[in-house]
Amino acid sequence: MKEHRKDIPKDFLKAIHIAEKVFHHLSDFVRPGITEKELAKKIRKAIKFYGGKKESFRIIIASGKRSSMIHGFATDKVIRSGEIIMFDFGALYNGYRSDLTRTYVLAEPTKQQKKVHDILLKAQDAAYKKIKAGVRCCDVDGAARDLITKAGYGKYFRHSLGHGIRFKTHESPRINARNRRKLKEGDIITIEPGIYLNNWGGMRVEDMVMVKKNGYRLLTNVPRNLKLT
Repeated sequence: MKEHRKDIPKDFLKAIHIAEKVFHHLSDFVRPGITEKELAKKIRKAIKFYGGKKESFRIIIASGKRSSMIHGFATDKVIRSGEIIMFDFGALYNGYRSDLTRTYVLAEPTKQQKKVHDILLKAQDAAYKKIKAGVRCCDVDGAARDLITKAGYGKYFRHSLGHGIRFKTHESPRINARNRRKLKEGDIITIEPGIYLNNWGGMRVEDMVMVKKNGYRLLTNVPRNLKLT
């Protein structure tokens, strides 16, 4: 069951909308030759421009081989054409926080880049299909993790599938392999599978969903394209 944005606090939706707007406009200022820190500065300004108080958490921008870092905070590294660039950020608005991740390539993606990204999209979709009230958090994690493992990348998915989010970036419930707690209707969680390969790079895709009685509602609406256009 897949629906979009209903019965969510308006301020929470605003936090999500702000982050979405920034993601939709990344192509306006992401270009070869710019540094990760310069991009982070532009993202912070854009979040405030669209009404956010500030970013939800320290902005993650990791390009090239640095994208294999799960928490690759922005550095002075210069972004090059053809490199993987991972963006992970959100907006804070009236106490509510959003959290989204997209991975892009500033060129035509290679076969391996497309392969890894496609696996992540399928893993995220597999987790979505598992979500509904009464399902254990570990089983949602397992739906995505099993798919990544069968594709041969299991040991490169090195973190939990997701977490609750509202007033803090990381809240209960934790969507991981150990948590046997059952999802409750109204829980708002992230689903963020990732694959991280040393000396190559990493990719992650992350969205926010609301748990419903018989499914979920997707709360974020940013295309999952690999090529940034």
